Amino acid sequence: MDRTTVDRSKPPRPGRPKKIRFPDYFEGTLPNGLKVIVYERHDLPLAMVDFVVRGGAWYDGDKPGLANITAEMLTKGTATRTEREIAEEIESLGGSIETWTTWDCVAIGVTILSRYFRNAMEILADVTRRPTFPETELELFRERHLAYLLQRKAQPSALASLQFFRTVYEGHPYASPPDGTEESVRAIRTDHLKDLAARVILPNNSFIVAAGDVDARECFETCAELFGDWRGGETPPAADMPPPERTGVRIQIVDRPQAVQTSLRIGHVGITMKDPDYITVMLMNTLLGGYFGSRINLNLREDKGFTYHASSRFDKWMQAGPFSVATDVRNEVTDRAVEEILREMERIRSERVAKRELEDVKRYVTGSFPRQIETPLQIARSIMMIELYGLEKDFYNTFNPRVLAVTPAAILDTARRTIHPEHAVIVAAGNASLLHKTLGRFGPVEVFTPDGEPVRVADSSKGTGTP
Repeated sequence: MDRTTVDRSKPPRPGRPKKIRFPDYFEGTLPNGLKVIVYERHDLPLAMVDFVVRGGAWYDGDKPGLANITAEMLTKGTATRTEREIAEEIESLGGSIETWTTWDCVAIGVTILSRYFRNAMEILADVTRRPTFPETELELFRERHLAYLLQRKAQPSALASLQFFRTVYEGHPYASPPDGTEESVRAIRTDHLKDLAARVILPNNSFIVAAGDVDARECFETCAELFGDWRGGETPPAADMPPPERTGVRIQIVDRPQAVQTSLRIGHVGITMKDPDYITVMLMNTLLGGYFGSRINLNLREDKGFTYHASSRFDKWMQAGPFSVATDVRNEVTDRAVEEILREMERIRSERVAKRELEDVKRYVTGSFPRQIETPLQIARSIMMIELYGLEKDFYNTFNPRVLAVTPAAILDTARRTIHPEHAVIVAAGNASLLHKTLGRFGPVEVFTPDGEPVRVADSSKGTGTP
């Protein structure tokens, strides 16, 4: 019998990715400007609805956390329901309700058994149109949130990220944490929540995405009945403030005297969600630090043994979000880890990637993509991104073909435009007395408290105070 010898020491090479078709969906707009989007899928008796407001933490102004708290408080009481009644009614229907905030939106999501879809829409209309922001509920939330902010100070990764944003976006809205500071959370009052809600939660500044076991025509008619008499208003100005341009490397330490390891953040301003080279940037970042087999992770974890994991990412919003590399390393190898990260940043922008390495990354990205649009919820959130950021309707249909079309030359050109180690902000949350001297070889070092206040630190190598 003829037998084929198989080399089981090597994984099989993956084949070409299958063509992916993003499903069609219904779109309609009420006379008051509220857009209704419906993706029908009737394999399970579940429905999901997101009410999305175009306006998130960008509109916090001098009160960081305002949009986040406003979103949380939408479900804490209305003109017709208390917080307890909202929670009990949703639970009795076998559903759940949640709110969330990004820089670019406030959203309320409901998941429900499809036979109770109408009930869920009534609750959704109530919390978006008639919130009362009860003072007692605000105080309860404030107490819990302040406890969370206090706990955050004990998390090195959070401290490094907060200081990174303060520095990269100094003087820009992105410099402030979307979930607020202790000072801002204490200062926010009910009137502030009502004012923000009146400015941004408008039918002509919002859209609804329903997905699952939902009939598009019935959904649109329900929305017309529950939201149709809601009057629109003047929409808030679009987010439009370019991030600051920085020159030179900045090295900062968030002092944690008892720390035995360092949390690192290294990066600078990146790209917007609508960057014309979005696909190439995403693929380039995957190669650099976007998956387990990336250059940064293999260097710091597999080759040097500095860390369990290291990664890079581009956050993409209306305005240019950051490019950042994140990892946690032992104190004694912090400077060497920084050196290797900067070296990989420089290599990706100075050397053309090998065709085989690029093909491996392409297969990983195209092979992973179908799993990101499998469920109705995933598809609904993908539709939300199309609508919120004004992406092309065929964005997901053309995703894999565009990934496969990226060349080594395009990776190099894009890296040169978007990766800038010579202008990087380097933030290390760790023991300043140990890190001050070793990180000093990259340039002048600044030291801060967990609250972002500059301090003087004793340099153990000199026995003197250094700024």
